[in-house]
Amino acid sequence: MPVFRNRDEASVQTVADSASQYCARFPIGSGHRDVGVPLLVHRRCNSPMFDISNEIAYANLMVQAKTASPENAILGPSKWIDVQGKPGPDKWCADEAAILIDGLNRLKYGGAKPDLYVVTPFVIVQDHLRQEILKSRVLHGWVDNPGAWVWEHVGTVHTVQGREAEIVFFVLGAQMSSQNGARAWAGGRPNLVNVAVTRAKTSLYVIGNRQLWKSAGVFAVLDRYLPDGAA
Repeated sequence: MPVFRNRDEASVQTVADSASQYCARFPIGSGHRDVGVPLLVHRRCNSPMFDISNEIAYANLMVQAKTASPENAILGPSKWIDVQGKPGPDKWCADEAAILIDGLNRLKYGGAKPDLYVVTPFVIVQDHLRQEILKSRVLHGWVDNPGAWVWEHVGTVHTVQGREAEIVFFVLGAQMSSQNGARAWAGGRPNLVNVAVTRAKTSLYVIGNRQLWKSAGVFAVLDRYLPDGAA
């Protein structure tokens, strides 16, 4: 069984994989990933989420068994919304939050249900996003309890493992060119990106600085599969 240095390395999935009697080994970058009793018939996500996950975590061995559901009619197909914003404290960027809140407003006033998650690699971005969403009042009249909703639907990638929604907003943060280490940590192994993208059944919207993130490990795969898109 592997030794996990901190709790962020030990998701339920990785602990279960390490304890499984049977496993498969998939090549990832310069190493490998052991998966306990892998389920290779996929039934949750549309493309490109399926394609991204299949490449970064399953060596393209998965088979798509989901009938594609229609793309979101309000925000359009999955895409990467490039934000070259002004960095805030640590990894926070208010410009990314503004793009997110605009998307939430469009969904709300377009008549969509709030069947979505907002995920990020970083705790500080999670905390600021919760504050900014509540401050914007976009949830009022859309969900019953805005305070409870942001606690349940806005979080780091690790907090949403095992859940799913029609839409996922993946807010990246780390807008400083000097934050290569943070971006490399997020993209260095497939786990974080794989969990983030496969929470989305229908649509994935990545919000962040494309130029900085596209060379951060497995984010290069997102860069290939997701087209540029306006907010």
